[in-house]
Amino acid sequence: MAESLHIDVGIVGPASRAGKLQRDFHEWITADDPNGWDNQLENELIANLAYKRAWVFQQHFSSLEVEYGPSAGFALGNLYTYASSGLGLRLGEGLDRSFGIPAVAPAYGGQSSFRRDQGFSWYLFAAVAGRYMAHNLLLDGNTFEDSHSVDRREWVGDAQVGAALTWDRWQIAYTYLWRSDEFEKQDGFDQFGSIILSTWF
Repeated sequence: MAESLHIDVGIVGPASRAGKLQRDFHEWITADDPNGWDNQLENELIANLAYKRAWVFQQHFSSLEVEYGPSAGFALGNLYTYASSGLGLRLGEGLDRSFGIPAVAPAYGGQSSFRRDQGFSWYLFAAVAGRYMAHNLLLDGNTFEDSHSVDRREWVGDAQVGAALTWDRWQIAYTYLWRSDEFEKQDGFDQFGSIILSTWF
């Protein structure tokens, strides 16, 4: 069994400077100017707590190791409030040197970690998860004042695959994710990739 607890504190809205960062980045890579910032949420401090428990079972096949099992969790806060459950699988070498499956928000509890100075290891992973979303600030709009919003779906599902490589103090992980519709009149489900580069200091 493995448990994780995450506490996030931050800000959304113009004070986050996300609009300027994206515009500067698009200018740097000579891409089209980003649109949509006129519909940005108003400034709001956020505080969120997320907890996840996973039941992990292990098996060995020659030099390969397999970890699999179900998980359950929840989040409380003005950014996200949800209950979740899922199932994950990792296949590779040196799985005891790392923990968890990389994930994309709002799936906080899926974030991975690794032990430093343990040589080279690798793993492939796959996972499915479902969430009952009671609140999503990014779709519901600001908590204390009027802002843009959409008609949110309460049930959301994810499916993801990917790979991670670890070498001493470094890890690089790639995740590809399919996410079901999050709001009414959405133009089909989302699919996107994420690359995470991590190191120990």
